[in-house]
Amino acid sequence: MRDSFWALAGCGVLAIAAQAEVDPVAVRVPQAKAWIGQRMPFYIELRAPGSFVGTASFDWPQLPGVLLIKIGSPVVGSQTIAGESWFVQTHEFALFSQKAGLLELPAFPVRFACREGFIGPAKDVEAQAPGAKIEIQRPPGSEPLGFLVTAESLEIAETWTPAPGPSHVGALFKRAIVQRAPNVPGMALAPAPATAPAGIRIYPADAQTSDRLERGDFVGERRETIAYLLQKPGTFTLPAMAYVWWNPKTERLESKTLPGVTFEAAPAPAALAARKRPATRRAWPWLAAAAIIAGAALWHARRPCGRGSQCRRWLNPPDRVAARKLLRACRRNDPAAAQGAWNIWRDMQDPRFQPSPDLNSAVLGLHRCLFGPAPSAEWEGGDLAGAFARNLAASRRSVPKPLSALPNLNP
Repeated sequence: MRDSFWALAGCGVLAIAAQAEVDPVAVRVPQAKAWIGQRMPFYIELRAPGSFVGTASFDWPQLPGVLLIKIGSPVVGSQTIAGESWFVQTHEFALFSQKAGLLELPAFPVRFACREGFIGPAKDVEAQAPGAKIEIQRPPGSEPLGFLVTAESLEIAETWTPAPGPSHVGALFKRAIVQRAPNVPGMALAPAPATAPAGIRIYPADAQTSDRLERGDFVGERRETIAYLLQKPGTFTLPAMAYVWWNPKTERLESKTLPGVTFEAAPAPAALAARKRPATRRAWPWLAAAAIIAGAALWHARRPCGRGSQCRRWLNPPDRVAARKLLRACRRNDPAAAQGAWNIWRDMQDPRFQPSPDLNSAVLGLHRCLFGPAPSAEWEGGDLAGAFARNLAASRRSVPKPLSALPNLNP
């Protein structure tokens, strides 16, 4: 009986010693060199004497200019290591570097849980993944480019809504740019330059990225939408956009250019109408306003003081007061006050009211400043003030027919 006990104990000691000689984590790098922006695959193998439990976690080191992406789900198999059978869980990652030179990936902590065999309680394992060294090369002639994508091909397409052409101040154009490349995730594709000449305000939206498998190949996609608002009359030209990438198969720099676009912005319709209106016709509104004020003052002098508030409300309707507050807030570049005045004015409008495209765009810019992912204290109210004034002028020329709660007598 004693001999059996010591035999089992000896087997246990040998098993523990064999397990101690096998590292629970291993890093496998198939290649030691890569180009800037090229996908560098590497694998992390987790080893356990039994089945895995839960999800493993990796404490990645912070590497400037390096993007790490998890690829797919882990693959579980078995290997014979040091004469023993081990469960192996393999995690695939992709590394993209925009920094040339020797990239040193330091050791980092890894945590996972496993069992002894297929049954039994799970135990936590904490280990260090060994570091690795990768040489990142910059393609010759690409030094002035900065950000560089490495792919065997790159598809680029754009659409405009509406198509660029003769327009007027306040017009809004949207440009959608789509990039697709094999073996490159959408996050690693170059962002579109968001620049425009003076007189055009740009509103870039957050890029949308997606990765998928097409006929067994990994394809990354990046979609970007940029809105251009014409703020001043004149002729403006957006320069051509050149996308350059390095083809590792041909070892050549390749490029594709989106053509430049020219806008011809005429003055806004409201401004043109104001210029064409004779000066003699502009005096009658002031004369009518003076007569109304004088009549109201005389009427107020003959009425009790309690009618004074009604007269003031008649001369200063709440919507006009809110409009003046909104314009004052825009002149002070005060986004919080502008938002409050806009809400008050908007609630007083007809349910059928729809803001013009330039006013809607200016309000979106105000909301982006106050409630965006990274709120900014810098906001200029000139765009909102101009768009709001043009919208008021247009609404005075075309007053909507009031809604009626009664049906037509003879429909």
